[in-house]
Amino acid sequence: MIRVERAPGALALVSRLARAPAVAVLAGALLVAAAAARAATAVAAPLAVGAALVVLAGGRTVRARFARGRVVVRHPLPFRRDDRRLVEFVAARVETIADARHEKARRLAHRFRERSGGAEMPSWLSPPRAPGANDHLRRVVLVSASGERVEVTAWVADDLEPVRAEVEGLLR
Repeated sequence: MIRVERAPGALALVSRLARAPAVAVLAGALLVAAAAARAATAVAAPLAVGAALVVLAGGRTVRARFARGRVVVRHPLPFRRDDRRLVEFVAARVETIADARHEKARRLAHRFRERSGGAEMPSWLSPPRAPGANDHLRRVVLVSASGERVEVTAWVADDLEPVRAEVEGLLR
């Protein structure tokens, strides 16, 4: 789910992966499982903690505000915030979970090569190239000239091309 809020001289993107009812159902299922396993404290306690974490962070939003030549992104995790100038970025891209997974594997292989003096990463250390169950989810990322990336939306199943085009227009 993504919401675009336009104001004179500003654009705000508000997105979240899960809606509140879905988060409540998942947390409830974890609590029921914890109650069923209450005799085994080693199982019940992590399930209850998982339910609390789902409630606290599961349905939180990613908010990105573009105004006065800056982008301010508030992530779902508390205390994580990006405040950057728009001129630092050269492009806005739509990225899938598969793209993010491949980019992370490439960065890991590059760091391994640097640390090992040029040797390639062994195949048993590299992540598998198999497709994932959630590869259809996408997000919009801003890319700087140095390749640094800032995510401005949560992972969503919506078509993000119109949002990407609008954000790209702000970069010019």
